[in-house]
Order: sequence, then structure tokens, then C-alpha cells
Amino acid sequence: MTTDPGRIELRLTQDARLMAVVVRAVESFAERVGFAAAATQALGEAAEQACNDSFAQMDDAPGQVGVIVEEFADRIEITVEHEGDAGPAAGLDTFGAFGGAGGAGLALLARVDRVQYQTENGVSRMKLVKYLGPAKPA
Repeated sequence: MTTDPGRIELRLTQDARLMAVVVRAVESFAERVGFAAAATQALGEAAEQACNDSFAQMDDAPGQVGVIVEEFADRIEITVEHEGDAGPAAGLDTFGAFGGAGGAGLALLARVDRVQYQTENGVSRMKLVKYLGPAKPA
């Protein structure tokens, strides 16, 4: 486990090849903090899904998705943001349908401990939090 927190910021265009960069960055941070292999892989998959969901909300408009990966002693936080006010409502009734058919939002919750949404000043943000130990209470 590291004592020095780390941070990386990425700006992505809608190019599927760039998802490998996001996944590898997230996995590197997770490995450094001490996540098990399965948790590391799940966190990388969650980050990829969050990026793809953000691009889908942009309706093929040109733009970028920002990804910030932050490492702490007890958790990893991944913030995915894009311009626009699109995003799921706060209720679980709509969250289950977010991200297309099959309840991709619920699949995201299965990979991380916390998902937070915020829309402010025309920017939508989704924050994924995965704790090293048991999830902390909200």
C-alpha cells in the first residue's frame, strides 16, 4: 500500500482504442493501492463502462470525456465528466435502466462501492468509488 496519493487526468475523444488507456490507468492505481486481481479488473471494467455511457449521452456531438483517477490509502475514485446536462435521475427506479437495456447502471454498482452523480454549470460528472476494505457507510 502506498502512502503518497496519486492522480491522473485524461481527456478522451470518442475512440474505442483509448478505452485501453483508461482501463490500464485505473488498474495500475488499483494494483498500487493493493486491490485483489478480481477487484482490480472489475474497477477497470466499471471505468470503461462509465466512459462509454458518457459518450452515449453526448448524442454523437463532438466533444471529450474527462477522466480523473485518484488514489488514496483506502480507496480509488474515478470521476468521468462531459459537457451536457444528461444523466440519470437520482432514484434507483431510473438508475436501473440507465446505460441502455439490461440495467447497466445496476451492473456498474456491482463493480464499485459507490456511484455519485452531479450536474453543475453544464457539466455532468459521475464518480465511482471503490474501497480497499469493506464499503464505508454513506
